[in-house]
Amino acid sequence: MKKFFTREVRIGLTFVAAIAVLFFGLNFLKGINIFTPTNRYFATFEDVGGLVVSNSVMIKGYKVGQVRSIEYDFKRQRPFVVEIAVNDDIKLPKGTVINLADEGLMGGKIIDIQLGDKLSLFASGDTIETFVVGNFLTQIADYMPKIAQILDNLDSAVVTVNTLVNSPSLQSGINSFGSTMEDLTRTMAQLKLATASLPSTMVKLDNVATNLDTKINQLDIAKLMTSINQTLENVRDFSDKLTSKNSSLGLLMNDRGVYDNLNTTVQSANALVIDFKANPKRYIHFSVFGGKSK
Repeated sequence: MKKFFTREVRIGLTFVAAIAVLFFGLNFLKGINIFTPTNRYFATFEDVGGLVVSNSVMIKGYKVGQVRSIEYDFKRQRPFVVEIAVNDDIKLPKGTVINLADEGLMGGKIIDIQLGDKLSLFASGDTIETFVVGNFLTQIADYMPKIAQILDNLDSAVVTVNTLVNSPSLQSGINSFGSTMEDLTRTMAQLKLATASLPSTMVKLDNVATNLDTKINQLDIAKLMTSINQTLENVRDFSDKLTSKNSSLGLLMNDRGVYDNLNTTVQSANALVIDFKANPKRYIHFSVFGGKSK
């Protein structure tokens, strides 16, 4: 027995143990647990963007595996073949997409698995469709023209605001607004005083209304209406008599002959006055010595 554990055997066993420790240690540092069963899947990329072995494989932000190996052949259109190991309890349905994404703003690359919704499942060793998500800097570069336009608009708005603030018309408007507020304050004070005297005014109006109502109640409405009706009846009788042909005034207003005679009389009197003015001696005989006119 002592001959079996010779110096050479002990050196060999120590070397094997060192290799085993190194192997497990390296895998441990890479985050690989060789005792956990996994399924292997493959994905092809045109550009891995800095992805390296042992980078995380995530599903909805939860680590379910890691990158096991990256092989390349630049003669192919997609030269990179990435092997990923996913925990055995995670099953990938058909329609699943493997995304190459950023781990964070300052982090590296990760494999982000977007699960499909098919009933059938991928088998271990299958190649899954891939998609490359644009990194943060690329997205910023895409938004830079819009950001620059927003900054230009913001600068123009600032210049406009400064111009408006420094405008004399604005200062004048502010002063006018101050005067308007003072006038409004005075008006409100006057309105307050008027409102304070409103109850007494309403009492006076109520008294006037009460007195008026009392006087109206004291009036004999029936007697007043009888008097008014009698007056209207007298007016109606007078009008009937005025237009009746039996009355003198009615005859004068309705008899055409009376009108014509009266008109003829007026014309004769007018002619007489005209002739009197023209020949007064014809109508007046006057002599100082008593002589007769020719």
